[in-house]
Amino acid sequence: MRSIRRQLLVWLLGGVLVSTLIAGAMMFIKVREETGELFDDQLRLIATSLPTRIVVQHQAEEEDDELNDDISVQIWDLDGKLVYSANAGPGLPKPAFRKEGHHSVSSASGRWQVFTEIRRGHLIQVARASRDRDRLAMKLALRSLLPFMVLIPLLGLFILLVVSRGLRPLAQLARAVGRQSPSALKPLPLAHVPPEIRPVVLALNDLLARLEQAMSAQRSFVADAAHELRTPLTALKLQLQLAERAGDDVQRAEAFARLGQRLDRASHLVRQLLTLARHEPQMGLPQRAPVDLVALAGQVIADYDDLAREQGIDLGLNAGDDIGLEPGNGDSLAILLDNLVRNALAHTPAGGRVDVVLARDGGHAALRVIDTGPGIPPAARLRVFDRFYRCGDRGNTGSGLGLAIVKSIADAHGARVTLADNPGAASGLMVSVRFGAGTGG
Repeated sequence: MRSIRRQLLVWLLGGVLVSTLIAGAMMFIKVREETGELFDDQLRLIATSLPTRIVVQHQAEEEDDELNDDISVQIWDLDGKLVYSANAGPGLPKPAFRKEGHHSVSSASGRWQVFTEIRRGHLIQVARASRDRDRLAMKLALRSLLPFMVLIPLLGLFILLVVSRGLRPLAQLARAVGRQSPSALKPLPLAHVPPEIRPVVLALNDLLARLEQAMSAQRSFVADAAHELRTPLTALKLQLQLAERAGDDVQRAEAFARLGQRLDRASHLVRQLLTLARHEPQMGLPQRAPVDLVALAGQVIADYDDLAREQGIDLGLNAGDDIGLEPGNGDSLAILLDNLVRNALAHTPAGGRVDVVLARDGGHAALRVIDTGPGIPPAARLRVFDRFYRCGDRGNTGSGLGLAIVKSIADAHGARVTLADNPGAASGLMVSVRFGAGTGG
């Protein structure tokens, strides 16, 4: 990536130099035109100032000391005979025409500016080489441009100072970003920030705020995970010690059975932690595609059908015909519904019912899981989405992460999760996930 400072200097100095050259060329053309007019007037004045009566032929080779050495004068009679000549060098054009006035004539020695006048039977020709005009025009143009050429280095230093001063806020911004600490990300100050850089600072502050939020959530997650893992690991160690101290095979078998149960709970907790970590809203969705919610719900219900039969619970699906496809990540939505169905089955007694309902709500797809369990008290419904929170009325056998995972995946899909009482039973809970109604995504 090329330096901005270098590009600015190259373009600005190059523009100044090119402008100076163009101005010099235009000045040369203008001065050349004015010099040509001046030379033409001079030739005409010299021709008209010659004496009325022409001197005899023997003076033809004599030179007039009053004439400029660059100006040639020749007088011819109408028969083409030279009767007077002054400063006539070799290559001076002969009068090949009788037309009076100013002319530009080419000869072996170059181009000449010629003024011709016919007076009293004589043809008077006053000429000057065109290169004299060009030389004078160039001299005047260079003399006019000389101050600019002297000023160009000074102008370059001035541009360098201006560019360096203009880029100083970027350097200050870089230093401010470099002073940020990973453990405490603070917004960058907006005071004295130029309007051109303000959008960059605002974007960086937004990024720093999101990074701070993500890192804070990560620190909280790690602390909570360490705390929650300490309890099952301690229980596993105690259960192992009990198994080692068992007095007979029956006690040892019971101890190992409890050890296996605690290992299952610890494994489930670890899996839930990994699932939650992968579906943090800050991580975004790995891949989006149209998802058939009806087919997805049918697959999840099929996975839990045997467990529901074993527990004596009626597990069913009620889907409308107009559900359609919902953009999202199929694997993540399967995990969301898996957690809702598992929680419902875990808290619904034998003979109860768990329904998965898919419908359209306000033009958006809505997923509802309704059970006939004990439900969740209204006062606890705001906290059940917190990590590791366990509602006392629903037992404490879970990891406390199921609804947190549901909320995280729903936020990533721009969906809204709400809790309500089972509208069709005396007890129970209805968890609703309405797509297209959240703020995430």
